Amino acid sequence: MADGDKFDVKAFAVELRKDIEQNRIKLPTLPAISLEALIVVNDAGSSMKDVARIIGKDTSMAARLVRYANSPLYRGMENVTSVRAAITRIGIEAVKHAILSLAMRDVFTTGIETIQERMESLWKHSVEVASISALLAGQFRHLNQEEAMLAGLIHDVGVIPILIKAKDMPEVLDTEGLLDKLIRVLHMSVGKFMLTHWNFDSALIDVAASHDKLDRVSESGQVDYVDIVQVANILCYENHQQHRYAKVNLERLPAAHRVGMERIAALQEHGREATGSVLVAAIG
Repeated sequence: MADGDKFDVKAFAVELRKDIEQNRIKLPTLPAISLEALIVVNDAGSSMKDVARIIGKDTSMAARLVRYANSPLYRGMENVTSVRAAITRIGIEAVKHAILSLAMRDVFTTGIETIQERMESLWKHSVEVASISALLAGQFRHLNQEEAMLAGLIHDVGVIPILIKAKDMPEVLDTEGLLDKLIRVLHMSVGKFMLTHWNFDSALIDVAASHDKLDRVSESGQVDYVDIVQVANILCYENHQQHRYAKVNLERLPAAHRVGMERIAALQEHGREATGSVLVAAIG
């Protein structure tokens, strides 16, 4: 295709939604062990022993949960070495978010060569956004750091089906800037559809659906996870001069004012070295 403008983005969007609704496109799924563990965690009658038993059935999940418990957010005087000790340190209430966060690594994994580099880059960016989101959320009593991390990890999840569909479309892959345009226009609505399909909490669905709406007005007026992720996302692109977010002035961003310019400045000055290690050691 000589001119990317001739490509019908609206038709692509309509076809993609039909593909998803009629199961014609293979969407990433949460690992079965994660779903099983979530069922147990959500059962009021389950004990810590029950949760540890389910997670222990998957050595990879168990190892990642232990690393997660030893990450900077939870690290104690000594490292934990067992699943049960990891759950004790994290707390049973936080285990749900931890399981979903750990499961996301599998969602962002692909064996499709034409989009593998894109998927790896997407995962790396998501981890960085998640790390910064956790640090920002830690400064607000009404927000949860684990949920903020998960919000950062899933904010761009809608990109994945677009990449999967585009892999068989040379006219998209070979036209400079076209795939990026499709992602920019469609990924929030697709992400909202996916997380709704997966029965995620409404606060996280809002993140996928609204994180690029920079003029968004918070209904409550109180900082929320969309605000946190918007700020974290823009901070991640500070040094990427080719990206449109590198030109965003935080002083003019409503979400930044709700989060607090002083908090953002403190993170920029003192917290950036910590952000890279919060999640990478656990799930990267």
